[in-house]
Amino acid sequence: MKQQDNMTDQPRRYRAQVKRAAKVKRDELPYQEPTAPQKEIPKAEAEPVTAKPGENEIELASDTRSGEYVDKTVVLPDESFDYVVPRETFKQHNSRRHVSDHKGNTKTASVEEQAQADEGYIFVSRKRKRKHKKGHRHHHHHKFKHLATWKKVLIITVSVILALMIAFAGTFLILREIGRRSMHDYDGFEVSTPSADEKGNQIVKADNSGRVITYNGVSYELNENLINIDFIGVDEGISGDNTAMEMSDAIYTMAIDTETGAVKILGVSRDTMADVDLYSDQGDFIETQKLQIAFSYAYAGGDVHGGENTTMSLSRLFYGLPLKNYFAINMKALVTLNDTIGGVTLVSSMTFTSPIDGRTINEGETVTLHGKEADYYVRHRDTEKLDSNNDRMQRQQEYIRAFMSSIVPAAKKDISVITKLYDEIKVNSDTSLDLPKITYIASTALTKLRNASDIEYVSLKGPITMGEYAEMNVTNEETLKTMLHVFYTPLAEVPDNLK
Repeated sequence: MKQQDNMTDQPRRYRAQVKRAAKVKRDELPYQEPTAPQKEIPKAEAEPVTAKPGENEIELASDTRSGEYVDKTVVLPDESFDYVVPRETFKQHNSRRHVSDHKGNTKTASVEEQAQADEGYIFVSRKRKRKHKKGHRHHHHHKFKHLATWKKVLIITVSVILALMIAFAGTFLILREIGRRSMHDYDGFEVSTPSADEKGNQIVKADNSGRVITYNGVSYELNENLINIDFIGVDEGISGDNTAMEMSDAIYTMAIDTETGAVKILGVSRDTMADVDLYSDQGDFIETQKLQIAFSYAYAGGDVHGGENTTMSLSRLFYGLPLKNYFAINMKALVTLNDTIGGVTLVSSMTFTSPIDGRTINEGETVTLHGKEADYYVRHRDTEKLDSNNDRMQRQQEYIRAFMSSIVPAAKKDISVITKLYDEIKVNSDTSLDLPKITYIASTALTKLRNASDIEYVSLKGPITMGEYAEMNVTNEETLKTMLHVFYTPLAEVPDNLK
């Protein structure tokens, strides 16, 4: 590299440092009396100014013979050194942020340079200044390397948790929206209500789709804020040829208003006569028959599950109402559900003997049901009585009310309660509810549902006669009134086309 020939070619800071160093050196010289001028030393006898090759040093001295300052500064090869800094800065430089004005990193000192640094100065190497885009700030990323281990672990842990929370929140919102659209899908359906009762008296007018129905001078509109879920308790027959058949023994439709939080639970007796689709074991459709709706689960086949077939019969019973979400559970799983929440406390509406310890539980007694006691309470019926299923449905509603009184507060405190319950019974269940739907239902229940005591229980009623089995035939008017009460809301004015 080309050497610099004079002081003026050095950077201003370099020249200033050299001058200050020279002044300090002169001040340290002992005082000498003026002497007579000495003869000029011939150039040939002058001591040459030399520097050891490869060494970076600055030698500042005075001619002790004449008292006159002699510049012995060695012009070093240009190795991109632009100025010098005090030695203490060298020690501080790599341990804290730069406080000097230089635009580079301190040169690593060799052994010789360290020795020279004892004189008070070391060299700093210049690196080309990086050009950053406008608005870009230079950060010292090496700081993280010097943090204590526990701080690093804490930073990484917090970062991971935040990332997971953001990902979970995004996933939750996406699932919830998919579930919302699916649960509120009311497109492409048509409710075809009868215009007259069984005697031919005109009782109803409806628009083409059945979204608006006028009955007794009042117009009702389908409540599209509802999410409807059919809960089906599956059990094996208890007598005759039905002993080995899985049947829909308990049928309840829960209607949740996502705007108001109101909940209505509609109970439909297993003895209710409805149109039931019959399938072969290979899954081929055979025909539709008027049967107890309990048989709808047993006569499913192929790709049509029992819960789906029961839901289809329910929809037909209510003139094509869009019911399609179901959760069918084997009644044996009731014991698991009951014990998962620590038992269900209620006032018994019958006297029975505990199947656990043989004690007598009297009618009107407050009791906490455990295990097989809960199973007996909701399943037992006297088959000698024609309306025995009505009595059983009454006890089931009592049990559901008590169960909801326990589960709703627990779920509001800990959403994982719902997940635990589902995990316990999923082996013994069949459902159309997927993850997006469950996510939407759970979030709605936690934010909208009121107290369990506010839940309204409704039963579809009708006369019971004895055919091959007990048969409940519900009239058109009774079915219509029940449907309007649960799934529709009254309008302030009757539309002109329905007056």
